[in-house]
Amino acid sequence: MRAFSFAATQLPQMSDKPVEIADRVLLIDDSGFIFHLREREQKVATKSADIERWVAGQVVKKGVRRIQSTRDLLAGYVGLSVVNHFGHRMTVTAKNPDALVGIMIYRVPPKTRPFRAARFKQNRNGGFVHILRDTDYFEICHHFITPAELLDYFNFRRDVLVSWDPPSTAVSEAALIGQYLLEDFSSPPSSSLERAARSRGGPTACEFSFVLDTLGAEIAAIEHDEGDDEHDDEENGPTSDDRYEILSELALLSRYELRALKQQLRQALEAVRANRFELPFRIASARTGCGFLIVPVMREFQERAFDALESLAMASKHELDLERQVGIGMWKNTEFVDIEWVLLKGKNGPFPQLDERLAHNYPFRRASERRLPPIFT
Repeated sequence: MRAFSFAATQLPQMSDKPVEIADRVLLIDDSGFIFHLREREQKVATKSADIERWVAGQVVKKGVRRIQSTRDLLAGYVGLSVVNHFGHRMTVTAKNPDALVGIMIYRVPPKTRPFRAARFKQNRNGGFVHILRDTDYFEICHHFITPAELLDYFNFRRDVLVSWDPPSTAVSEAALIGQYLLEDFSSPPSSSLERAARSRGGPTACEFSFVLDTLGAEIAAIEHDEGDDEHDDEENGPTSDDRYEILSELALLSRYELRALKQQLRQALEAVRANRFELPFRIASARTGCGFLIVPVMREFQERAFDALESLAMASKHELDLERQVGIGMWKNTEFVDIEWVLLKGKNGPFPQLDERLAHNYPFRRASERRLPPIFT
């Protein structure tokens, strides 16, 4: 999220009277989000009626107006050069600003008495804005990691709230999350569905966070003025642009694809920690056209680990005829597991020599195509 988001204050305004806009914008591929935040000042005691008026005025009315103003600004740009959370400059394009998900998040003092508040706002022109208390937004982020997952959930949330409001206002956000995890897209909301949202992801989520953090740390460490030709060595790892492209491929994974990748990363890490031989793990997304190859390496083969990672990634890309292939190598040097990344892209031409090598010495598990069952992590 931090790699693809930027402060909305960077949006140029050409009018004599600048308009008030939202706090943050996230753009990736053809989708994105507009975030605006509001916080109620801490007071000794606050009446529920005062909180309701504050939410109606400062959150719903003014916040939704800022999100719409930001959409209008984005619609006027062909392309933008902005600086993301890590301080890196990137070029972004809002291809369809009306499709961006508007999210209004507000915070009230922890001991605030119960109060009623709107959960969404839909304008006459069809514009929709999600309205969430901060605790509910954090609950959502416990379950959904990638922008693709968040986008899918918020589309579900919009449809449920529009179809079943006002009954839906009586259930918690956890109940809506549980309903989504159960893939119940037609029933009215029910508090009985909260139980399905109580899981926090388990070991696979922890392992995935560990692997993802290594890539995030590499991106955060990139110098602002780093040039690929001068500072990056393609023989020892991906370029700075490649790191962002790899992160982009991860960000576009759907919930089913991400679950499969999490499981394979966990199995690979277990093999590396036990110094146990395992064939490479891999998945390919027919939706995005990108494959992911995970190569666990035993200690005795560490010296040739990166060469093996590149070779296997090339072979997998060619065999599955993928335009993009992300390779993830894992090996244990000391007490820590090292993670290396490689990105291969481009069309696959004839490669008879590689075909012959694959026929005589096949290094992969046999690939199969399947859709995973409903999940609760």
